[in-house]
Amino acid sequence: MFIAERFRGLEGQDFRILSAIELSMRNHEYAPIEDVIRFTRLKKDDVTRRIGELSKDHFLLKSPKRIAYDGYALTYLGYDALALRSLVRSGALEALGQPLGVGKESDIYEGLDSRGRRCAVKFHRLGRTSFRQTRRKRGYVADRLHITWLYQSRLAAEREYVALKRLYSAGVKVPKPLCRNRHVVVMGLIMGTELRYVELENPKPILKEILRNIRRSYVRANLIHADLSEFNILVKPDGEILIIDWPQCVDVRHPNAHEYLRGDVMNIIECFKRKAGINLDLNSAIEYVTGKRRILKL
Repeated sequence: MFIAERFRGLEGQDFRILSAIELSMRNHEYAPIEDVIRFTRLKKDDVTRRIGELSKDHFLLKSPKRIAYDGYALTYLGYDALALRSLVRSGALEALGQPLGVGKESDIYEGLDSRGRRCAVKFHRLGRTSFRQTRRKRGYVADRLHITWLYQSRLAAEREYVALKRLYSAGVKVPKPLCRNRHVVVMGLIMGTELRYVELENPKPILKEILRNIRRSYVRANLIHADLSEFNILVKPDGEILIIDWPQCVDVRHPNAHEYLRGDVMNIIECFKRKAGINLDLNSAIEYVTGKRRILKL
């Protein structure tokens, strides 16, 4: 697999350079090469040679002509390498396998932890959407004037990891959160087919289970998905579900919480109306998922 193969070819001094550039990028769009030499304490010739190789292999990006100095920035591949190294050294991850899914804002791969157990490894990649769209959809970056794509992805991973811990503890059907480093979240294996592509032979139990989990999320974890659709609900062959993609979730106390919740529930109702001909009253469903109604008849 591409990421794992490139990662294995790096040496200790390469990681020192990548780490130095990551550190310098806190204050610079492109890390000055003088900073890299100072932080790594390597000889200038060694730094120059290794930076050239890292750039050729797409771990680094050289500063454009508009920048008045020689500098370098991490690419996503370079950021991947730093995160994977930390996860491997901590024992959280032993191997990376085949891709499980590629989306607009993330890549998910199958992995193995140090005990040989299968897991899912999610790389957040917010740079695939426009900056304006990211600010609109994700409130945690809206008030920041200067923020890199890498740091946005790191924030997204952190938020999703924290949310998954709350949701999993509340009994919501989400992947089990295992650990996080930078923009990467390691979680329990993600299995199932997107609801959008599932043939619903017995749709009512699945609809009830989805609404039951929206209710648990709201009542027990005090969270709203805020982007729920038929594309981030997975259905297993036995009818069990898994709700994924939580980095944009909001607290129930958010000023627009009702709007987000209403949108989530509406998406599910429209999906089952289209796929199974089920007509469900939106207001009744909202009352159920917010705990104001104990039973919802379909």
